[in-house]
Amino acid sequence: MEFINSLLNFFSGKEFSVPLGQVIVFVTVNSFCLLFGKHKLGLLISYCFVIYWGFIFNHTYFMGIFEGTTWGLPVYIFSGVAMFILAVIGYFQDNKE
Repeated sequence: MEFINSLLNFFSGKEFSVPLGQVIVFVTVNSFCLLFGKHKLGLLISYCFVIYWGFIFNHTYFMGIFEGTTWGLPVYIFSGVAMFILAVIGYFQDNKE
């Protein structure tokens, strides 16, 4: 329980920035995907935006946070690689409709 409390305290004091223009593009594109029934494409776009925002756009911020921890950087890198692999697998899955 102590680990969970320290983890929550670690993340609660941090701020994360995403440009408003990119959020508007994200919401607009995903809205059109949902409107036209392209759920798979909408999920892939969501994965791409999350990968970009979390692992490319704000990489210096997260690298600065995780430099002092022993577990942070490997978890950060593993999460980015796992999300990329899931996006690639999702792209190549057959649509069974």
